[in-house]
Amino acid sequence: MKLVIREYLASLKERDELDAILPDLLTELGFTVYSRPARGTRQYGVDVAAVGPGQDGIRRVHLFSVKSGDLDRNEWNTASPQSLRPSLDEILDHYITSRIPPEYARLPIAICLTFGGAIDEQVRAEVTGYMTRNTTPKISFEEWNGDRLAQVILDGILREELLPAPQRSHLRKAVAMVEEPDIALDHFQRLLRAIADQPGATPAGRLSQARLINICLWIMFVWARVSSVVQFSAKVGFENSLVGGPFISFCRG
Repeated sequence: MKLVIREYLASLKERDELDAILPDLLTELGFTVYSRPARGTRQYGVDVAAVGPGQDGIRRVHLFSVKSGDLDRNEWNTASPQSLRPSLDEILDHYITSRIPPEYARLPIAICLTFGGAIDEQVRAEVTGYMTRNTTPKISFEEWNGDRLAQVILDGILREELLPAPQRSHLRKAVAMVEEPDIALDHFQRLLRAIADQPGATPAGRLSQARLINICLWIMFVWARVSSVVQFSAKVGFENSLVGGPFISFCRG
């Protein structure tokens, strides 16, 4: 299952895809997201900002700068404003000094290099050197690559109590059969019905299920897009519209 999710993450675009799902992933892990992706406003290198515990359990401000796919030389440092290093420079020079809310100003800071794939070995030394030079007692750096994000999804939105083994099986089979749209859609419909037939007992539980359906829809849509299965992509979109209304109703209780 982790391999399926890693491939899905690596295929996401930066804008409106990877940066759009990240807030939900963080919320399911207990983070407080205080800044989300926005168009038309300067973000000073930060796509998503959240407060929550690090892997060591210490509460931090996490500043996520998001890029798509693998982090290669072009994505790391070119004249393009979309490269990651200029975004990190903006975070250090501007965001940290003026954009963190006062209530979080005393917390340690983790700058999170976030991308759906992996770091190209040709730029690994440059990235590591940059992080080492700019680490201070208050500021640290974290690598949120595709492998880590996949584990975040498995531990959060797709955790066992929300997506038991039989439902995971339907998702795996739907992905495996994506080039046979009718078969794939049958497994996917069974998955959605199984989730919708057992609504959470609380509003928070139902909201978690809504996030679960959303991520499952995204996984299938992206796999279909990568495989150039236009027919299935269209069917997933249609299925989304069909399930959306009833599911929103039970999310509201």
